[in-house]
Amino acid sequence: MICSKCKKKAVINLRQYRIALCGDCYVKFYLELVKRSVKRYRILRKDERILACVSGGKDSVAMVYALKMLGYDLEMLFLDLGIGEYSKRSEKVVEEISETLDLGLNVVRLSDYGFTIGGVKVKRVCSICGNAKRYLMNVFARKNGFDVVATGHTSEDVLLFFIKNTLSGGYLYSSKLKPRVEGFDKLVTKAKPIFERTEKENAVLVLTLNLPFTTERCPYAPKDVWKEIIYDIELKKPGFKQNFVRGLVKLAENIKTEDWTFTHCKICGEVSNSDVCSFCKMVMRFSSLKANPY
Repeated sequence: MICSKCKKKAVINLRQYRIALCGDCYVKFYLELVKRSVKRYRILRKDERILACVSGGKDSVAMVYALKMLGYDLEMLFLDLGIGEYSKRSEKVVEEISETLDLGLNVVRLSDYGFTIGGVKVKRVCSICGNAKRYLMNVFARKNGFDVVATGHTSEDVLLFFIKNTLSGGYLYSSKLKPRVEGFDKLVTKAKPIFERTEKENAVLVLTLNLPFTTERCPYAPKDVWKEIIYDIELKKPGFKQNFVRGLVKLAENIKTEDWTFTHCKICGEVSNSDVCSFCKMVMRFSSLKANPY
């Protein structure tokens, strides 16, 4: 397989683009794709201070590399959720990324609030984890002067979110599928700079550049049959995932939702739909701290 651009040995065949590329040409091609997405959907601005959330996996590593190379003002955030050795190994990888890319690294530990995901004994651990991550990312970003919180969600992630929420009757949540969701009140703007990129594209990028990343899955991550179905469709219809998420952006922009009536949590003061926010309810339920962690 020969590179379509420079005729060197290719490292990847991108069927959806009908192009094969060598390592050097692929990195340039990937960065151009991200640049095009950011510009087309107005995901980020060069005058914004970006907090890039990094888990240590290939997707978030690919995101911070791309944003760094495209000249954005960013720092990294790692959330230590206390998932045993998995969290410790992930943090070590993120520290290596910080040194490799010369990016500032911030670490927030869930244990400072008196509990960890590893110590929570409930069936729906992923729900607890998701709520904690959203809360911690937003609070840290706002209190430290960041304009945008960027996450490494891929086309697979966005598509899975749509399928699961639609099947559960929550199709109105598709309004959150936009690659940029503007903040309000105490909520910081959220962005998905690589929402058009696939897991395979991200993997090839970090492997080509020899960037540190972890292949270890979260021990609580369930096996997702829908992801297998999505990949089966992609094999038969190259480009399916990316074409679908582009369509979802148009859908999200046209969904009419009622204005959300919100209040502020009487404990922490953050935006909430009830007197006590979900995170504070978790702290009250799981925290071992006697003193107020706030």
